[in-house]
Amino acid sequence: MPGVVRKLPGRHCRHFVRGRCFLEEHRNPGLDRKIRCGVFIGLAEAFDAHWRRFEAFGLDEAAAARIWNERFPDLLDRQSCCRHYLPGDNENFLGCVHAEGDICLRAMPVCPGQCPFYVLSREPSTNG
Repeated sequence: MPGVVRKLPGRHCRHFVRGRCFLEEHRNPGLDRKIRCGVFIGLAEAFDAHWRRFEAFGLDEAAAARIWNERFPDLLDRQSCCRHYLPGDNENFLGCVHAEGDICLRAMPVCPGQCPFYVLSREPSTNG
């Protein structure tokens, strides 16, 4: 009686990140804005606007950095309004368990464990 393969261990696939499939992100890195963390995007846009003002007013970089550092905590409080935010012990910038860099894991498809694009990772994943 032949055996049936039910699921591959996704954690060994190169595209597996914490239970999610990053195949499309690996194929076209940074192109899909829908999977980016909205809070992170808001902060990046605020930073870009700050630097445009800094250049328009002719401030030196040290002054611009000082002003940004003074205003950043308040800006972060205003931006952190994601209804899915959960604090975690991960090392991501925003400290959200759903963040992987600037990508929201909730926007990524769940790894099915069976995939024609399964590629064995060079190093075993610790992403569980």
